[in-house]
Amino acid sequence: MRGLYRSSPIFLRLITAFIVVLVPLFLIMLTIIDKGKQDLQNKISESIVSKNLNALQSLEFENERMLRLLLEFVLDKDLLELAASGDQMDGYEKIDKIKQIQRRLHLIKQSSPFIAEVKTYVPSIDRTILSTEFLTSVPVTEMAAMTKVSPEHEGSWKFWDERVWIRFYYGGTKNSEPLFVQSIELALPQLHQTLLNVHGEMGGTAAFIHAFEGWSISIEDDPELTGWLSAYLQSRQEEAGIESVTYQDEPYWVAYRYSPSIGIFLVDFVPERSILGEMKKYEARLWMLFLASLALIVLFSYSIYRIIHRPLRKLLLQFRSTRHGHLQPMELPSHEDEFAYLYKGFNDMVERLQELISEVYQQKIISQRHELKRLQSQINPHFLYNCLFVLNQLILSGDMETAYRFSLSIGQYFQFMTKDGADEIPLELELAHSCTYVEIQKICFADRVEVCFSDSVPCSQPVTVPRLILQPVIENSYKYAFGNKRSGGRLRIHSATEGTFLSIVVEDNGDQLSDDEIVNLSERITGFPAENEDISGLHNVHRRIQLKFGQRSGLVLSRSHMGGLQVKLLLECKP
Repeated sequence: MRGLYRSSPIFLRLITAFIVVLVPLFLIMLTIIDKGKQDLQNKISESIVSKNLNALQSLEFENERMLRLLLEFVLDKDLLELAASGDQMDGYEKIDKIKQIQRRLHLIKQSSPFIAEVKTYVPSIDRTILSTEFLTSVPVTEMAAMTKVSPEHEGSWKFWDERVWIRFYYGGTKNSEPLFVQSIELALPQLHQTLLNVHGEMGGTAAFIHAFEGWSISIEDDPELTGWLSAYLQSRQEEAGIESVTYQDEPYWVAYRYSPSIGIFLVDFVPERSILGEMKKYEARLWMLFLASLALIVLFSYSIYRIIHRPLRKLLLQFRSTRHGHLQPMELPSHEDEFAYLYKGFNDMVERLQELISEVYQQKIISQRHELKRLQSQINPHFLYNCLFVLNQLILSGDMETAYRFSLSIGQYFQFMTKDGADEIPLELELAHSCTYVEIQKICFADRVEVCFSDSVPCSQPVTVPRLILQPVIENSYKYAFGNKRSGGRLRIHSATEGTFLSIVVEDNGDQLSDDEIVNLSERITGFPAENEDISGLHNVHRRIQLKFGQRSGLVLSRSHMGGLQVKLLLECKP
């Protein structure tokens, strides 16, 4: 190793240049900062989600407790007697019962910091009993708001006159007044404090939003922002989530969680700059370092170009000569360096290639056979993973006849796929297998796809084909043409003779492919992939047909007269 180091100026220059550029250090810094940014984002996201969850659970607990107190108060004897016959009581008895009710209302109010006031409206005396006042009449607007709410909304939060209420009805019908109405007015300062505890001091806002009734309670008085958040929440399908959005050309994080028992969303809306501001600064500095490193790399690359360009160019020219069939060894340099090792390796390769050429020709037929085996083994019918689910649904629905036919088709399909036999089968068996596959798909797709399958072969002589050349083409139509169709799908499979060719045509009325895309797909399928390239799908079928019937056979793609894709399997039947 020491001798190599002393006699190799290129090796020394490479080591020195890499130390100067500090590429490993830069990559480590890039990885650490990126990982730190991701960890910070994840931890902040988890923290925001956790705070939202804890705050909403605490609020739901308070809401359930307040509702439980109201429900327990329904059984109060004094309240029931006053509501039922208050207009018939004398003054002393009525005042005594009102005092007892007021005392219990005061206890409910003191039980929670979220309660600003507790009221009981008694229609029989046309008065409202408060926890802090003896008797008061009910304003007309408040009375209308109370009687407007239907019983199915009891317990949820309602917004009226810049206040938030929880109401509970007892008795009454749609055409008559209730015996009494209980209501709790929530303390807005306490709700604002809850939002402040969730949001902190990161800018943006936090709010309780009823997305479908259009009211909100927020830290910041910004109707435009709360309106935007309300529209955003209406479009969400999930009850909780956190994601990055753009509002007024600025990135924000929005974390939301819905409470079914209260009927509101808790939303935390935070500017991204307040969360990742410092990380952005480090990222900018890292890019400055990257630009500086890039300039150094340019200088380094230029020095490498001067050092190794000539020997590499000589080696490249010799490779090109070898590619054209001129297997000649290279002249070795007079001095020993890294390129002397390369030249010796090249000469050894040329010598070995000359030995292998004869072996390659002898193994050509065996290689083609192995390739056919490999291509056949690549075909994997993925749709079978869903068949058991469909069969289960048919059994649960009681459609035993369809379930029987479906299970029979699946059995025939598995029998064909798992049967060990010849690599090539009669065309009639291939058509029968494809017909079985179509029968399975008819049940899976129900009435979404209309199928016309003609399994007759217009050929007088028997035709032997590779296994599984038609079913993958039909499967392609179901997957891409009918995958998004709810109805109106059409699939036609038929065959015809064209001179010495037998053609099997699969066409659909899908609308997923434009003319340019069909041309592009045809070029990729009918191209000439490399020897070791991984071939799948329609490439697989095309290559296997050509291996069996010759280069003039294969797949031909075009626009179907039904509007979708037409795939024609051309099989040259030589007499």
